[in-house]
Amino acid sequence: MIFAADSKVTTSGIIGLDEKGDPRWVEQTYDNATKIVHDPSQTVMAMVAGYANIGQESAMDFIMATDRSLMGSHEDQESVLSAVVDSMVEQKKKFWQNTQVSEDEWPGPTIWMAAPSSTGKIPRIWEVDLRGAGSKISEILQDPGIRLEGSYNEAFGLLYGYEWTVLMGLMKELGIDKDKFGEAMRNLKVLRPVDKLSLSSMPLQDAIDLAVFLATVQVQMDRFLPGTPSCGGPIDVMVLRTVPERAILCFPGKKLHHPINQRSD
Repeated sequence: MIFAADSKVTTSGIIGLDEKGDPRWVEQTYDNATKIVHDPSQTVMAMVAGYANIGQESAMDFIMATDRSLMGSHEDQESVLSAVVDSMVEQKKKFWQNTQVSEDEWPGPTIWMAAPSSTGKIPRIWEVDLRGAGSKISEILQDPGIRLEGSYNEAFGLLYGYEWTVLMGLMKELGIDKDKFGEAMRNLKVLRPVDKLSLSSMPLQDAIDLAVFLATVQVQMDRFLPGTPSCGGPIDVMVLRTVPERAILCFPGKKLHHPINQRSD
């Protein structure tokens, strides 16, 4: 399992009320965030997308300070994961319930968490959605595949051969029924770029190269397209390796440095 993420992170906070008495949301971005981390036991690695905080604490710090191994049977893993997510929800509630923000507007990150399966050879990965008052947990990528999260329009277009808003506009101009169009997309007789990738036999280094390439494409397109970039900065990589022995391998794209000194990397 390979995680690759850029270094730009977005947070939102409330500064007073507007003229209507509603909370005034203020958005802030930072350029040097580390969005891929592992827990102290080094059995779980996690990647954060979207809003970065759980209440006032960053989701990354929360995970790095949570020492709960996800080793064991499928049932044990899911029980421990549920307990960890419940503690995230409680922390989120503790902060946001004291504000004037309605529960359905409570911001929260999307977190991917990966750990070895009970067999040890095949990794498991869960998506945790912490938006709103509660949480949603779903197991994803149970077969070799690529999953994108956050801001990924251009990387998606490269993998799937189309950009969704362009297709929707084309469908509207041609007067094509949405359901009929969806059925046609599912029954395509041509292979998309993602369909041509031999992911189950791809060597680890090549898979890392591919993940970094896709993240870099999105960063560079965000750089040149108008508007505030959603992605940017160096690409960090983390790998959950299950054979010949379990290990989490870290390949940071950046490191802390004095801002005046010239960076040598």
